[in-house]
Amino acid sequence: MKNTSSKNAFLFVAIIATLIAIGCHTYLTQHFYAVKFGTLEGTSFCNVSSTFNCDTVTASKFASFLGIPMAMWGVAANLILLFLLSITRWNLTMDRDKTSRYAFLMATLVLMGSVVMGLISLTAMTTYCLVCIGTYVLSLISFLGAWKGASNLSVSNLTEDIKDSFVTDKWFLGSLVAIPVFAFIANLMYTETKGFGDMEKISAERVGYWMSAPEQQFDNNKGLTLQLGSEPPVMTIVEFADFFCPHCKHAAPPIHSFVKSHPDVKLVFKPFPIDGTCNKAVQGGGDGVRCGLAASVFCAEKIAQKGWAAHDFIFEKQAEFMGAPVLDKLLDQVATSTGIAAEELKKCSSDPATLELISAMAKEGEVAQIQGTPTVFVNGKLLTGGQSKPVLEETYRAIKK
Repeated sequence: MKNTSSKNAFLFVAIIATLIAIGCHTYLTQHFYAVKFGTLEGTSFCNVSSTFNCDTVTASKFASFLGIPMAMWGVAANLILLFLLSITRWNLTMDRDKTSRYAFLMATLVLMGSVVMGLISLTAMTTYCLVCIGTYVLSLISFLGAWKGASNLSVSNLTEDIKDSFVTDKWFLGSLVAIPVFAFIANLMYTETKGFGDMEKISAERVGYWMSAPEQQFDNNKGLTLQLGSEPPVMTIVEFADFFCPHCKHAAPPIHSFVKSHPDVKLVFKPFPIDGTCNKAVQGGGDGVRCGLAASVFCAEKIAQKGWAAHDFIFEKQAEFMGAPVLDKLLDQVATSTGIAAEELKKCSSDPATLELISAMAKEGEVAQIQGTPTVFVNGKLLTGGQSKPVLEETYRAIKK
């Protein structure tokens, strides 16, 4: 009785770890779709630094298999493991000992999957996902719990169990087959329900328009740049955006995650404030707030190389800033968020040379005849829907052919 009680305790630990793992994989699945289809609002809570960044990992080629997010495979596998652990723990099976060993085998498969993904992270990537690392740890805990909770565990018994799964215990084999079936059906249902089913066709059409678009000339030395690689980029994205534009806020995460997952892609951010104070393309004047915020970003870069930090902070606080558009107070917040002295940031932001730079970049957008923000150009050509990761991926493939 004591032995059974001890095994049940280990099985319970494995069940808890598996439940948490299912929750983590579910979050990662939703995050994958948000990054892939450009519906991500703001940055992920697990974007701690350039080294630990879930958005970048999710945008990588290793985040999916057969077009299905790896996290979805994780959900499916852990659901089967949860089923096996539960029927063992609460004696809902005819042969508890054998079922406990099947649970151990399933836990082993899940752990092996985690080991493979962990090795890929260590050897093929320079950025890591903290939630992913959490699932690896949870799979180890589930494995240890299943191992300690298994009865009569031996190589000979496991060998016989595997043989029986093809003859008398086909239900276990069926549970393994259920993993890809669940993953494929769940992926199909999600993409169709959200209206993403035609995204591949739409992306191909937009790339076709991009190929035939006239080429514009931009000064890529003017703008806030982002590229993780050191080689000359094969794809240069020029993005025009306004800090009070909600669509621009939503466009930033997918564009940035795409760039960070492709070392040979460069992003050049150019402000296009909808404010006649610094943008002659806008008729009717303005209050100068949008221009001042754009200036503060480039000043943050000039003073402390924190332009992107200021960029992200302003978009994060967009609704709050729009509700209280007093530039002086807004610059105080930008200064605090970046660790720059407020007076230094304000002095730079009001410098005629800085405002001239903002006007010059806005002029480039005017010459290129952009119709609104965000507007994305790739290698000098207008890319409609360029804030969408599938469109960017399709364009990248076309360039690399």
